[in-house]
Amino acid sequence: MPVVPNGVACVASALDAAGYDVRVADLCFARDPHAAVRAAAAAFHPDVVGVSVRNIDNSDLVALQHYTPEAAGMLRTLRDAAPHARVIAGGAAFGVAPASLFDELGVDFAVAGDGERATTALIDALAADRSPCDIPGLVHRDGTTTIVTPPSGDANVDAFPSARLNRWLDLPAYERHGGTVPVQTKRGCVFKCIYCTYLNVEGWGYRLRDPEHVVDEMAELRRDANVRRFEFVDSTFNAPPRHAAAICEAITRRNLRVHLDTTNFTPASVPPYLLGAMRAAGFRWLGITAESASDPVLQRLDKGFDAASVRDVAEQVERAGIGVLWIFLVGGPGETMKTLNETLRFAEWRLGRGDAVYLTVGLRVYPGTTLHRVALDEGVVAHGDPLLVPRFYFSSALPFEAAVARLRAFAAHHPRFMFSADSRSALLPYLTRLASALRLPRPHWRYMGLFQRVARLGDRPRVRA
Repeated sequence: MPVVPNGVACVASALDAAGYDVRVADLCFARDPHAAVRAAAAAFHPDVVGVSVRNIDNSDLVALQHYTPEAAGMLRTLRDAAPHARVIAGGAAFGVAPASLFDELGVDFAVAGDGERATTALIDALAADRSPCDIPGLVHRDGTTTIVTPPSGDANVDAFPSARLNRWLDLPAYERHGGTVPVQTKRGCVFKCIYCTYLNVEGWGYRLRDPEHVVDEMAELRRDANVRRFEFVDSTFNAPPRHAAAICEAITRRNLRVHLDTTNFTPASVPPYLLGAMRAAGFRWLGITAESASDPVLQRLDKGFDAASVRDVAEQVERAGIGVLWIFLVGGPGETMKTLNETLRFAEWRLGRGDAVYLTVGLRVYPGTTLHRVALDEGVVAHGDPLLVPRFYFSSALPFEAAVARLRAFAAHHPRFMFSADSRSALLPYLTRLASALRLPRPHWRYMGLFQRVARLGDRPRVRA
């Protein structure tokens, strides 16, 4: 599914509020992104070009896609198209690997962390011809050294202007291709999952938005852009649970009549009052990031819950009348064939109850995470490796080929089970687009069983006599 670039809209709105003339060139659906960039630069003649880089890669060992070379190629086109413009970059990827990505892409400046205040301060400094080097979150070069100034992590996120997604982006195009409109109710995270980059990108601890402000934003999009489906894109929507419940209660009280989704729901924080509030607000489906259903793996991943909690939450969510896409990772520290089979037994139970399952093989090692330290200790990655070229952790106690064979056999018997090798089917994007064109109720992963049957039939090798 295409991802609506919420961060781009946030920064564009902040710059617009500061009095700058702003244009957004969204390349998601461009047939020729390089031609689109050249046309946008020729039409606007920018003094500053900002580029948002969301991901370094797709974090998938079996079906790897590395995005950094493509981003570097786009920046070369930008340099040619707007040779006199300063080029700055930001986006979540710069929170993950600010210095090495800055060096790789060769931009003039970059912003790590919150983009609204830092980008505005940077362009203010450039416009006034003064040094921007003390701006929190700025990445720049001093001689031959790349300097990263730590982000400030603005506590009052309600002070930022509304993202106004419908002003900057073609939301109907995203919806036609199966995308959903994002809403962020907070920034930061308090969990310590060993592989996760959220602490690097948004910082430790929660910076909560006022529930009424969140719902104001949703109501505006509902009224002005006829948006009926929203996805909460927080690190974990349901933590802290009182805040999540307050969001849902405000939506219900204001009778927005919307469909809600999130794929960031943790089994660590599900008090009795929350699921009822979610159901009343418009949740019918959600994604639960359990990652495993085996205690040894959950403990090593530092997830903050155990396998019994996963089973208990599964029963609670079913009683609340909400369907689930269960999301798992295979191959982390402590993973064995025994722990994998425990997860697959749980998956088989939930598939039998009408849920769906998505599973990723291997854990991408990102700089600054606990997994990075584990991988260094075990010799999986080398000291000094900037990790821009994807490196993966896969448990030495789990034979890789045997694990993939086990997953393929499981997938063959369970159409609503998808692991990463299946997600690269050439037919799946077309099936998702067809579902959007037919206006089938979302989320589209609820039709995974049908999609998988059609995709596997279409991808099956043909034998010629």
